[in-house]
Amino acid sequence: MSTTVRPAEQSDLNELAVLMDTAVLELRNQRGGEALAWAIDRNASSLLSLTTALDAPNTMLWCGLWENVLVGYAIASVVAEGGDQVVLITDIYTTPEVRDVGVGELLLESAIAWATVLDAVAIDAHALPGARESKNLFERFGLTARLITVRRQLR
Repeated sequence: MSTTVRPAEQSDLNELAVLMDTAVLELRNQRGGEALAWAIDRNASSLLSLTTALDAPNTMLWCGLWENVLVGYAIASVVAEGGDQVVLITDIYTTPEVRDVGVGELLLESAIAWATVLDAVAIDAHALPGARESKNLFERFGLTARLITVRRQLR
């Protein structure tokens, strides 16, 4: 079984948009996910978001493949923190069927390698409180929680 990661291309955008829409739907079922999914939905369509990521100079968009089928993606961007660069993973997703074959790990390794080449001082990512798989993936690669956002719904 072959698992690979490569930079996304223009021809991948429609397939990636389907994956991004699936990821947002999956978010809605997780604790804290409804508020995040609502914010994502308000920003832009998946295709526009992915096109922006592909074209942005300080952003990388990767495709995760299993048996040459597109089954995941990751987006990371450079952000300034003081005078330093930090790489922020804004998206990382794989379809549930391939979560035990290493696609997510390869996507995260690609982001870390890119951050290292850029001489970034750190790499950040987000995980919802109920996203145990995401949290475990990040922790296996040495990413630890440093901020918890809390919320109380008022209406």
